Amino acid sequence: MLTLLVTVLATAYFVVPELITRFVVSFYFVRKASTGTRSEEILRAAFWAIVPLWLAWLTRNIWWWRTPGDIQHSAQLVFSCLFSDKIFADNQNSFYPALQVFLKFNICLLLRTYAIVVAGSAFFGFLALQLGRIRSKKRPRLNKALHWAFMPRISEWHVALSPILVRDRKELIVRIDVLTKNGILYRGNVFEKRINNDGELATLILENAQRMMRADFAKDRAEYETKKASDPTVAKPDTESYWRVIPGEMFLLNGSEISTVNVRHVRPVSVLKQDGDEDMMKVFGEIRLLLRDIKKGNAVGQLPSNEPPKAGDSVGDSQ
Repeated sequence: MLTLLVTVLATAYFVVPELITRFVVSFYFVRKASTGTRSEEILRAAFWAIVPLWLAWLTRNIWWWRTPGDIQHSAQLVFSCLFSDKIFADNQNSFYPALQVFLKFNICLLLRTYAIVVAGSAFFGFLALQLGRIRSKKRPRLNKALHWAFMPRISEWHVALSPILVRDRKELIVRIDVLTKNGILYRGNVFEKRINNDGELATLILENAQRMMRADFAKDRAEYETKKASDPTVAKPDTESYWRVIPGEMFLLNGSEISTVNVRHVRPVSVLKQDGDEDMMKVFGEIRLLLRDIKKGNAVGQLPSNEPPKAGDSVGDSQ
């Protein structure tokens, strides 16, 4: 029983904090499966176990649910009774009250430790999400320190397929061109990604997916290169005209089929500010009035202004 108790306590104090840390930061970014050597992993786990435990010990008698006072005597009695059946038989009546005090103390200390771990992990994740904003302020020392602290722990695929390193990450979408190993080129907006435990990209889901007719483009481009020497007026093939929309809302790619990926961060039209450019809004208003007049069948000689027409004037009258 003593071995079992020690194992449970060791797991609760030294293993669970690292698991909680991994769980909390997974809401902010995808961690690497392994971020260093075995000794580095042990040191990192020890940090997340010892520092929160030390803070929990310092605060054991303040705030909510204070720890019992007579823990030393209760702990000695519990371990002694579990170690020796004779000691247990001699102190059977006092063992169970001491066990209750011992359990209450450890539960209180563990809850404080886990709360500190959760708070520290959430703060760690929040700082990681601010990398793009801090990076844009051009503070070399701070950028270098944060990249040293965070980048080795974040999956490369998460860095590449998310706007974590750009400033306006909430206003941008990730648009990619994907070349598969069999030579097919796709493009679309990244909707979701799944990364394996070993850090490799498992699946990639695209929105507004398109497929390029590479064979037709290569053929027309070759013909263009042949003809342009003799006929300078020949039209150059337009790349955009060779993209074909893939039916469906989502398009899934297996990570093992991907050869190369080109990533762009673009701003969708829906997030443009309505009052960001007064001149542009004025032009839109004039175009709206122009289209209204065309619909009425009026001959328009110039773009209408925002001023109301004077009495006796008509839009399109020649001077």
